[in-house]
Amino acid sequence: MDLQVMLKIVRRFAAYKLLGSVFLFTLLIEVAYTVAAPLSLKYLVDEAFTPRNFQAFMIILFILLGGGILNVIAGAVSDYSLGRLAGEVVRKLRTELFAHIQLQSLPFYERYRVGDLVTRFSADMGSIERVIRGSSPLLLKELLAVALGLIMLFTLEWKLTLAMLAGSVVMFVLPQLVQKRSERANREYKEAQERFSNMIDEMAKGHKTIRGLHQQGRFRMRGDNKITALFKTGMNLHMSNSLMERLPLTALLLLNGIMMGFGGYLIFHDAMTVGGFIAFFTLFMSVGQSGSNLAFLIPNLIESSISFQRIEEIMACEPDLPEAEQPVSLPETSLSLRMERVTFGYNEGTSQLKDISVEIEAGSFVAFVGPSGSGKSTALQLLSRFYDPQQGKVFIHDLPLQNISESSLRKRAALVSQDTFLFHMSLRENLLLGSDIEEADMIAAAKQAGIHEVIASWPEGYDTWIHHEGGSLSGGERQRIAIARALLRRPQLMLLDEVTSALDPAAEADINHLIEQLKGSRTIVSVTHRLSSVVNADRIYVFQGGHIVESGSHQQLLREQGLYSSLWEKQHGFYVSGDGRHAAVKGERLAKLPFFAGMEPALLAGVAELFTSETCREGESVVREGEEGDKFYIIVRGIFEIWKTFAGEADKKVAVLQDGDHFGEIALLRNIPRTATVKAAGPGVVLSMRREAFHQLTEEHPQLLHALEQTLQQRM
Repeated sequence: MDLQVMLKIVRRFAAYKLLGSVFLFTLLIEVAYTVAAPLSLKYLVDEAFTPRNFQAFMIILFILLGGGILNVIAGAVSDYSLGRLAGEVVRKLRTELFAHIQLQSLPFYERYRVGDLVTRFSADMGSIERVIRGSSPLLLKELLAVALGLIMLFTLEWKLTLAMLAGSVVMFVLPQLVQKRSERANREYKEAQERFSNMIDEMAKGHKTIRGLHQQGRFRMRGDNKITALFKTGMNLHMSNSLMERLPLTALLLLNGIMMGFGGYLIFHDAMTVGGFIAFFTLFMSVGQSGSNLAFLIPNLIESSISFQRIEEIMACEPDLPEAEQPVSLPETSLSLRMERVTFGYNEGTSQLKDISVEIEAGSFVAFVGPSGSGKSTALQLLSRFYDPQQGKVFIHDLPLQNISESSLRKRAALVSQDTFLFHMSLRENLLLGSDIEEADMIAAAKQAGIHEVIASWPEGYDTWIHHEGGSLSGGERQRIAIARALLRRPQLMLLDEVTSALDPAAEADINHLIEQLKGSRTIVSVTHRLSSVVNADRIYVFQGGHIVESGSHQQLLREQGLYSSLWEKQHGFYVSGDGRHAAVKGERLAKLPFFAGMEPALLAGVAELFTSETCREGESVVREGEEGDKFYIIVRGIFEIWKTFAGEADKKVAVLQDGDHFGEIALLRNIPRTATVKAAGPGVVLSMRREAFHQLTEEHPQLLHALEQTLQQRM
């Protein structure tokens, strides 16, 4: 075992001086009795049995019984003090690791997956606990037993003891030959455990997608591979540890033979008494057993050494966003925001934001909009201080964000994202999260978010238990619960990331109305792809390629006829029912699609009538890679992800489509397999047109087919 790791364990024990002292004292009594008991055999044989001295026999027996009672008492006290001592050390280590992980920021959780952290808390911490509770005290006990035993053996017969010491070197040399192999096997097994834990976590969280894409067989194969890897590395670890344990036993058998032969020689030459040899033999067996136990401990110590290194690896991770030495607090007023020439990238060599400058007045309602991947959500992440800029600065209330205390920032600012996380507890607890908030305030916030009526209709109401991170709830319900949870904290700054993406038109209108009511009393920054949600914003910043290309009010940006205007036109020209389940498209909206451009309005009106509405659930696949394509789709509402399969790799997300985007137009002309899977990232509504219906129209109007073929030819 690494000496440094052993010293760290000793230092942790040393922090509890009284318990440590009691444990060491009682341990010394136990070891002294264990070593002295075999020595009594010499006096029993030579001083009591051989001369038949009954008085000497009674004295020796009384001493043995008294020592035995003292040993039992010392053992009980030793067990209790060790239990308390080890428990305190393990508790403190777990607390330190847990607290340290909580200090980490998002980059840390991108480096370490759930399975990596769970394995360190379970397998690695369990290994360390076994060493602290069992192996370390036993190591100390056996070392004391060997040391005291050797002193006694030298007292009984120094020549025989030297012979035994020379031979015992083999007992400790042999395990060293396979120690490196054992260390490697331990590390490989723990890494295999990590990979398996990560796969289980991924499978549990993605079970809807797995079933929806009919990937059970593929995941079963992945599971079989991981389980086989666990079996192979576990078998290698078992054989390495077994070898390390058996080698000392083999050496001990050899030493017994040497002792019997040399001891017999000394007795026959009157250099040693029979009682002395019996005492020596019994004591040597005890010392040999202690030495063998030390060898048995080596695999456990190696395992814990690897575990300590893996936990130290986590503890050595400094927070990417450290707290300022003298952090300042934010005032309890509406907060202004400012980004000055900010540049940021998640990875080296890439920049999601490039020289961004933004000014947001206190109490204003500001929106960040733009195409997918334009950097708008990244800007919100920086305002939330989940990342720090690589260049430039972010200010809140004219205070550098890096100087503001974490506690103050989280109390004054609330982030509501599109990925709502609900804890495994009651809905009431999810809303309150331990804060002293009145029931009436909780209900008022739920009403503001438009979720109270839904909760009241559930059998257990606010005491309904949340399972699977809210997987039993709809996306809209989760979103409104998140909004209510944020409102309960009465933040001065609200950061909204696609908060209406999972809502139907009626619920979206309610949330937009709520934002209008909150405007002025607090600062609101909303990131959205749905422009109808921000028409009343005080200022709109339009992102593209990491830059802000336009800014102004809704009307100003429409007059500029720039990117915002084109995004607005793309998202409009649709009719959507109040419940969001039915939609239709106008002919003039179809004219904006490149393959329908230039067609007669009457003809486009006929094309518009061919579309039918389809609703999509979160995680549902609209089309699947490899299946026959027979429909063309236009997205009316929702966010859809494009996934492709690459040989020898996991499926990858290659693009994101939003309101007004389209896909599958080639299916109107050709019966070819789909080239990618399109999956709903949340509830959505699409308009679809079947190839058969389109062909009926082109039979009446051949020029439509000709125009579409020409446009697609250019695009392909």
